[in-house]
Amino acid sequence: MPVTERYFQQEDQYAVIHLPIRPNGFGVLYIGGNTHYVDNDQSCLLQHFDKRKLLSELTSEGYTVFTSNLYGKNWGSDDAVELAESLYHSVMRKEILNPSIHLIGEGTGALVVCKLLSHLKDKVRSICLINPSLNLKNELDLERENKLFYKRTVHEILKAYKTTDLYSAVGRECFFYETISPIKIYSTTRNHFKWKRDIRLLEDERNRNNLPISILISLEEKKFDCGSNLIKFLKKYQRLL
Repeated sequence: MPVTERYFQQEDQYAVIHLPIRPNGFGVLYIGGNTHYVDNDQSCLLQHFDKRKLLSELTSEGYTVFTSNLYGKNWGSDDAVELAESLYHSVMRKEILNPSIHLIGEGTGALVVCKLLSHLKDKVRSICLINPSLNLKNELDLERENKLFYKRTVHEILKAYKTTDLYSAVGRECFFYETISPIKIYSTTRNHFKWKRDIRLLEDERNRNNLPISILISLEEKKFDCGSNLIKFLKKYQRLL
């Protein structure tokens, strides 16, 4: 049987490369949200039913999908961004892939994706965001109504950013406005209501600057049922090698 997963440690975090049977030469870096994980022999992308379906669709089309634990609940921290960049370079050394990759950011993973763009620059072919959190400050503000969740979230953010100054962590806003890489947002109705203002601001700014962006809204239970549409989007930006 061919090897379909290759687990390894990148610095002190587990990572995995999900290998296709027939590689198409293109890589996808998947950056998950706060519930995402990778350990020594298992990946969230395999354990979660809907994510496994999405992963299967990607690898069936020949995509090499790689992901990391990224310190767990990292909230877009600098450490997570630097590790994601390190993972990219490591995978490029291990696998025969086009150096220009696709990025998928889920939930708070979008915060890492946004910051990672300035590190990888012209190495990003396209960006897909699934129910993205687009603004850390707004994320925290939404938690204020529930004191227990708010306190826990503040603790997680301070720990992730290695600081006691909350403003220094949430005050550094991150935008997708400037990247020329095309963006596709997959948002459920509930998530879209939560982030409608941020998504609309991003869409308006991108349109103003003639930068490609498209948004697809679906029901909550269809959150990861976007495989065929996502693959069509990826292929559109593979015409130029």
